[in-house]
Amino acid sequence: MTTRHIRSLCLLAATASLGVAGTVHAQSEDAAHPQGWSLGIAAAWSPSPYKRYDNKAWPLPLVNYEGKSFYFRGATIGYRLFSTPSDEISIAVSPNGDRFRHEDTNDRQLKQLSNRNIGAMAGVAWRHNASWGFVEATANKKVTGHGGGTQFDLGYGYAITAGKLIVTPKIGITRSDSNLNNYYYGISAREAARSGLPYYKAGGGNSPYLAMSAAYRLTTKWMVIGGVRYSRLPDTIKNSPMVDADDTKSFFLAINRTF
Repeated sequence: MTTRHIRSLCLLAATASLGVAGTVHAQSEDAAHPQGWSLGIAAAWSPSPYKRYDNKAWPLPLVNYEGKSFYFRGATIGYRLFSTPSDEISIAVSPNGDRFRHEDTNDRQLKQLSNRNIGAMAGVAWRHNASWGFVEATANKKVTGHGGGTQFDLGYGYAITAGKLIVTPKIGITRSDSNLNNYYYGISAREAARSGLPYYKAGGGNSPYLAMSAAYRLTTKWMVIGGVRYSRLPDTIKNSPMVDADDTKSFFLAINRTF
């Protein structure tokens, strides 16, 4: 496996695990080790909506850290500005999960397009916990890479505890603006001329999603975590000549140990 594939898969696993890791942490405040390091191995699979794209899943290392104010969850680095038993507000930096590399597609026309690279997103995250579940909201802006753009996410979940098992269904919606969508799914006039695909400018759009995560504590230090997420693509992405899907799915499985 090449270094490029390792970097891509590490990002994939980290991105796919973000929602699961946050849920598990929020539901383990009364656990024996609410703060500290956890190390494990994970596998993630998230098929791309791009046409005839090469998708693979590999085992990967997973590292998390929860401190009094600072945290590191997969590929997200955050700092809590405000924290109570019911509310948490933090600033965080995380990668955008979208990426396109023309060498990874088997479509002849898409091979003529320019690459769309990973960029860092920075913003504010808020979470409210209550007896009826939890609400999470984030507002992020792309701060590195090309394209720029902003993304907002709002979700509601409810953790169901049965002994050592925590199952958390979640529903939400993600709003991405035209700058972000057009960078990853638009086709410029120059690309259209050399590929034969039509010029396309993607606008902003909403992507509703359903997710389910589960965590099972094997011992006081060992835990198995898994998750699945289903998202409907907005029309502005579905209509892109680069795309041949109406939705995306992601899967994540890991085993980790707290220290």
